Amino acid sequence: MRSVVAMLTIVSSALAMSEPNAHRPHITGQQLNSNGRPVIHGIIREDETEVTLQHPLVATDSDDVGGASFICGFAVKESKKRPRKFDLPFEVQLKEEGSGEGVVRVKEGMKLDFEKRSHYRFYIVAEDCGSPAKQSERAVVLIKVKDVDEFAPRFENSSYLVEVEEGKIFTDLLQLRVVDLDGSDAYGQVAGFEILTPDVPFFVTKAGILQNTEALDYKLHHNYILRIVAYDGGQRRSKPIFVNILVKGQCRSGWHNVPTAVSYMAGQGQKRLADSAQLHLCDKNCDPEEVKVKVTLTTKHIGKGCDRDTYSITSQRKLCGASGDSVDLLPSPWQAEWTKTLPTDDGHLMDQIFSFDGQHNAVEVPAGHFDHKLGQHFTISTWMKHDFPEGGPVKSHNAPKEHIVCMSDGEGMNRHHYALWVHGEKLVFLLRQEDVQAEDMDKYKPAEFRWHIPQVNDNQWHHYAISVDFPNNIRLYLDGNLLLTDDSNYEEIDDWPLHKSNHVHSTKLVVGACWQGKTNQFKDYFRGYLAGLAMLKGKTESERVIKCLHNCKENLDFRGLADMSAGTVVSFNGDMTEFTVTGSQVSEVEKIVREVTYVNARSFPTPGRRNLRIDTSVTCNGQQLVVPPVDSYVMVKEPPKAVIHINGAANLTRLVYEFELGLRIFHDVHIFSTMESPAAEEEEEAYDDDKVEGADTTQQHAVKTGPLSSEESATKSELLVDMCTVLAEPPLDLFVEHLSLPTSLLENRHLEWSETNDGVVISNADKIENYEKVIRNIHYYHNKPSKLSNRTLTLSCSSQNGRFISNKFVVRLVALHEVHNSESYAHAQANPAAHVQQSLLTVPGMQSVHASAASSTSNFGMAAIIVVCVGFLLFMIILGVVRIRAAHRRTQVVHVEEKQEMEWDNSALNIIVNPVEQEIFEYEDNTQPGFHDDSDTDDDESSMQGDYGESSEDEAPVPAKAPNGDLEWDHSNLGF
Repeated sequence: MRSVVAMLTIVSSALAMSEPNAHRPHITGQQLNSNGRPVIHGIIREDETEVTLQHPLVATDSDDVGGASFICGFAVKESKKRPRKFDLPFEVQLKEEGSGEGVVRVKEGMKLDFEKRSHYRFYIVAEDCGSPAKQSERAVVLIKVKDVDEFAPRFENSSYLVEVEEGKIFTDLLQLRVVDLDGSDAYGQVAGFEILTPDVPFFVTKAGILQNTEALDYKLHHNYILRIVAYDGGQRRSKPIFVNILVKGQCRSGWHNVPTAVSYMAGQGQKRLADSAQLHLCDKNCDPEEVKVKVTLTTKHIGKGCDRDTYSITSQRKLCGASGDSVDLLPSPWQAEWTKTLPTDDGHLMDQIFSFDGQHNAVEVPAGHFDHKLGQHFTISTWMKHDFPEGGPVKSHNAPKEHIVCMSDGEGMNRHHYALWVHGEKLVFLLRQEDVQAEDMDKYKPAEFRWHIPQVNDNQWHHYAISVDFPNNIRLYLDGNLLLTDDSNYEEIDDWPLHKSNHVHSTKLVVGACWQGKTNQFKDYFRGYLAGLAMLKGKTESERVIKCLHNCKENLDFRGLADMSAGTVVSFNGDMTEFTVTGSQVSEVEKIVREVTYVNARSFPTPGRRNLRIDTSVTCNGQQLVVPPVDSYVMVKEPPKAVIHINGAANLTRLVYEFELGLRIFHDVHIFSTMESPAAEEEEEAYDDDKVEGADTTQQHAVKTGPLSSEESATKSELLVDMCTVLAEPPLDLFVEHLSLPTSLLENRHLEWSETNDGVVISNADKIENYEKVIRNIHYYHNKPSKLSNRTLTLSCSSQNGRFISNKFVVRLVALHEVHNSESYAHAQANPAAHVQQSLLTVPGMQSVHASAASSTSNFGMAAIIVVCVGFLLFMIILGVVRIRAAHRRTQVVHVEEKQEMEWDNSALNIIVNPVEQEIFEYEDNTQPGFHDDSDTDDDESSMQGDYGESSEDEAPVPAKAPNGDLEWDHSNLGF
């Protein structure tokens, strides 16, 4: 550029010798200052070298020709009044030759620094190429330097330590101070802070003030260590610093060292809940006058208010020794038709809870199920869960009547004979007298009994039992305890006895509402839940049984009575779920609370959480000290799994006539239970994975139920069976076949049963051996066994409402059919082998099995036959010879398709004839004395079918033996 300027100068000098330089150059400016000078504005970043001008810097000259018309360059001029005290870092150059446009650049070797100087002001002039050269008037150049974010923020300290008291919110825990060397507001000031430590209750404001967002808890965190960074407007981040916040625990009165959870295993016995508990009082001047602590165990969410749903209500009644004459008005839908329309919860089949909506659902109990009249002595009991009507409590006179059970006129009139209902906060029982003496018909009699108890509306399960010995004794048992009555919670209302009416010929017993016979509609529906609604009449249930029905096998316990000091009082509620201790010394109360235990007597408790709460009140100097409650829980672990095993003979092959006489299909069944360890479960799963497709499941089960390991000890004494089912596949044709149950055994053991074409169901809790005895005496009958085929019966048992289920034990029944050809005797001599071949034993669905029989006679028999009948003797000799020869010629063994190892042992079938008895044994005869079962049905050994032995494909053929003594069937040699 300088060479160009020099050349232009030389040219202009040469031209000037001949051409005059008449005019001065002029700098064009978009803006003029007060002196009329052009003003040039520019801006540049401190890391750039060329100034960005707001408008182009252009100089022109009015000369027409010669060098004077060209601009040779620009020059920087100093102010005459205020000379610069620094080196100007800019210079102005021509952008292009002859263009007259200038560019402002940073001088080579110099660098701008915003932090030192952010604005520049200087003068420039333009020079033409004339000779002599002329300069323009001065123009003002104003340049603004823009800052670059060169520096990151920096904290004044590398770490901080703060102490803070728990339980408060602080708005100024700490002031964080940060510096930034950048000079501009955009980059030289902090834009914000960030806490890098996640999930902490702290925040830093833009001004650098540290605050906590929630009250701190010393028990949760003793200190917090925060990593914090700052960032400026250019998002440059500082190095992180550490802020250590120490939380100081304030003194709080309350319990310490109480575990938040206590683990409990079945069979563990008593488990202490807080054996290291300590009660601290912050007020040092407090001399306690009374310290009261209540420990509450919550079990209302498990079962009907407790873990008592081990067995069905019917089973519980039996186990508690309740009278067997009690009638369940709400049996499970599988036992009764009238309860199938009621909604039930998701409970087990035998222990379903029935829901009543208060508007529509009510059921009539058939008269055949329960005689409606009660008499003078009876007990009504039920489980009930009920709440206030929608909208909350209402006054008694406006509260609806909600009938639990009601017996009323069936037609003509609306008289209620007896009823039990909820009315507001009252449980009301109505009993109108009937069949009284004529002189008493006009006398008032006690008829309505009202108990004012809040439990009827607390939406919790409670057991209610009303025992009546009329007219002198009406008792209400609430949750197993006799309710003590007085004028505040009990009243009796008298009414007329019921007169006989010609308009009424029947009554209705309804659950969930009351029948209005005059209008033929239901009224006063019940809204809530019911279970185990039972009536016992003719006598009352004992108080011991009522207590047992409500008894809970999990509760709190306390065994430190012997160590209590004088003045300390402890008490339990009726369910032993609330323990209260009252004393005057903190140390004494602490010692007693440490001895409170949890115990669960169930062998197989329901696993899950039982909430525990400790409430404390302390009285000091007449003022009550606030002590926060403590919440904990007992976690009952899953107990070892009980496994019910069933095994026995899986195949019964019998002659057809035995099906008509009846077969004990499970005569040798064996039921037992074991405790399954985790290792056993894994082994069983592994075994299942290795099953061979098409293998016999009965044999597989036999492998799994072999000798018990030490971990699988028998538990018959602990586990009760509450249901066994015999399922027929396909369903029974009740016109020709049925199952017969030992009803006397069932009644003696108070077992219930139902029969359908699908099979039979036996229910109610009892020992395994008792169920085993009943099942062994189940008989199967078939009136037309010649048509029998594909009969399969499956036995399965369960315990604790289906919690533990046995394997499915399958028994296959096979009938042996004999096909007799009447022409075989006529052709016996002509073709004896063909005759034997036509005497076939066949199995339906299987290949024919050819049988040959060899007969032998004794010398004594031959002599007797000769004396009696010579002709008959000759016939028998010829027939015997023919059969012996046929046996030697041909013996066929045909394999069965179902099981390859089963085959017919022809050599073992011997027909022995006793000629002395003058009887000809025919194979078709089904009435021989030796075939009848006269044994005791309660005997564990097989009677009829046991004589013949089981059809076992694994047995080897038994060689024929001649009998000793009287001649009869040799059962041991029958190989089928």
